[in-house]
Amino acid sequence: MRTIALRPFIARFVPAGGILLSVLLFGSYGMGLLRDRVFARTFGAGAELDAYNAAFVLPELLLDVLVDAGLAAPFIPIFLRLRAGDDAHAVGEADRFARTILSGAIAIVGVAAVLMFVFAEATTALIAGGFSGEQRELYVSLFRVMLVTPILFAASNTIGQVLVAERRFFWYGIAPILYNGGTILGTITLSDRLGIYGPALGTVLGAGLHLGGRLVGLRGGRTRMGLGFGASSGSVREFVRLMLPKMVSHPVEQLTVVFFTAVASGLAAGSVTVVSYARNFQSVPVSLIAAAFALAIFPALSTAHATGDRRGFLRLLGTNGLSIGVITTFAALGIVVLGETAIRILLGGGAFGEDDVRRTAVVLVAFALSVPLESLSLLLSRAIYATEHTLLQVLATLAGFGATVAATLLLLPGAGIVAIPLGFTIGQGIKLVLLALALAVRLRRFSGSG
Repeated sequence: MRTIALRPFIARFVPAGGILLSVLLFGSYGMGLLRDRVFARTFGAGAELDAYNAAFVLPELLLDVLVDAGLAAPFIPIFLRLRAGDDAHAVGEADRFARTILSGAIAIVGVAAVLMFVFAEATTALIAGGFSGEQRELYVSLFRVMLVTPILFAASNTIGQVLVAERRFFWYGIAPILYNGGTILGTITLSDRLGIYGPALGTVLGAGLHLGGRLVGLRGGRTRMGLGFGASSGSVREFVRLMLPKMVSHPVEQLTVVFFTAVASGLAAGSVTVVSYARNFQSVPVSLIAAAFALAIFPALSTAHATGDRRGFLRLLGTNGLSIGVITTFAALGIVVLGETAIRILLGGGAFGEDDVRRTAVVLVAFALSVPLESLSLLLSRAIYATEHTLLQVLATLAGFGATVAATLLLLPGAGIVAIPLGFTIGQGIKLVLLALALAVRLRRFSGSG
């Protein structure tokens, strides 16, 4: 009887697909760790692996800036609004929109990849200026091989938005696991004969599996994907209008890491590593709970807005906000209580001594304060995107980053290294308040029922 009573409770407070996405994301973390372990045992920390890692930088940046930065926020709300009519014309227009964005993403990334292939030698000055001789040549060769992956990912990530919109979360979430699996397979089976080209070809294989898994996920769905430019100019213009502001704020996370590194580098030796490790631990509940739940609820929020269901929108936002807030608050308390033990077990030993464990734990405890704030910010950001708006979210993100910088620098003389997580917490708090205000503005314009 208790199990039966528990199901409606879970269904109310946990978004459909949220637990599945959390499990798959955890699996992706595990496969990534296994991949790094295989790399370390096969190649060590030498010149070949340095060239491989350097060859990744620009292809990943290419995909990040040209596709991922602006794709997630506008695609699903527009796609679901176009389909809201649920008749043949509405479904056809949504399909044409999806095909247009898919074709555009592949075309833009493809042209950029061809240009980078031609000018691969010139990229060494920007990415690998310290490489010379054979290592420089190896970097260029690996770089050209890697340029296949952003094209495959551009297609896969666009199709992934369709899968999320149709709530086919398994095939969306399994793709990163398949990607890491392909990389591991290439490393294990090809490295003896091809050296570092083994994992490079495995990476291409993994990107192909990433795309292939999502293509399989489309089977049996309502969307008929393909290539072509047939969407109405209005929907495409709306997509670009929403995409451009999001692209401006997308580098904020990377800039935050750069700022933390710059501040920590002026403190005691090892501070950069301590901050990096503590932030990695802090991000686990944010990713596994908040990011997964916010993504799972995004299609439902977008549908509620598209159909004018204001009451349903607020109900979804309230129940999932409560779930995320409660779970991540307990996760933050768990970090405070068990963080030092976890660090000692997972990182301690050898050159990472007891003093390093304690310093990392202190920074992690301060970072824990930001866990529920950052988590709720992810939900509110998705809610704003669901109302087909991005500018207010971007302004809140930029203001939060500015507050992080100012608070960290203000606290630094008295708090030392702990100023970094405290400044981040203050920035996330200000961002959360601004997002709530921005969403309130958007909801006032929500003229639906309720």
